[in-house]
Amino acid sequence: MLYATLFIPTPVVFANETLALVVGLAIIIFGITTRCTTIGLEYIVRGGKNRTIYAEKLVTEGIYSICRNPMYLGNLSILLGFGIFANSALFTFIIFPVYLFIYYAIIKAEEDFLFGKFGEQFDLFRKNVHALIPKLSKLGSAFKGYSFNWGKVVMKEYNSLFIYFVGLLAISLYRELISFNLFLYLVIPISILYILVKLIKKSQNAKKRKLEKQQ
Repeated sequence: MLYATLFIPTPVVFANETLALVVGLAIIIFGITTRCTTIGLEYIVRGGKNRTIYAEKLVTEGIYSICRNPMYLGNLSILLGFGIFANSALFTFIIFPVYLFIYYAIIKAEEDFLFGKFGEQFDLFRKNVHALIPKLSKLGSAFKGYSFNWGKVVMKEYNSLFIYFVGLLAISLYRELISFNLFLYLVIPISILYILVKLIKKSQNAKKRKLEKQQ
């Protein structure tokens, strides 16, 4: 429902349409890059059973030495970028703050859990690294010793990437930036690629479950 507001006629953010597209796309790319980097370098197991907060260990290295919640920073950047790309004042100035509140509540709940589990270790981490604002002075040393796993990114991010790309194309079509034919020419191969990756992941999960049963 919140994403649907991107397609509601609204006052614009930028009078210059090209500026809105460039700025919005740049912020979206930053958000996607942040998410992919987080997953490719260090992935935290979240969720647990029955939607309870879960953490095996406190990760403070790599990208987490720059920002405590890089995935949420990526998510919020993508949301803001979409609002600006669509040049929607409604989404950018009303809906996006709703997302900010939602993520604030999520971060608060998770950090209360982490403090309860890790105590002073997490408290020190919280004092040295901001929840969302990147600590740029750490960029030079944060990724040393880490290797990037593209396969992990594809398997974990394919669904989100599909939504982002199709969303960009849908907004471009809605704002008459591309023709319907071009929309189809781009969406069809993206959809086929999405289905292929989904099938590969399903096959991998089936093999994994079979091995677990054998053990």
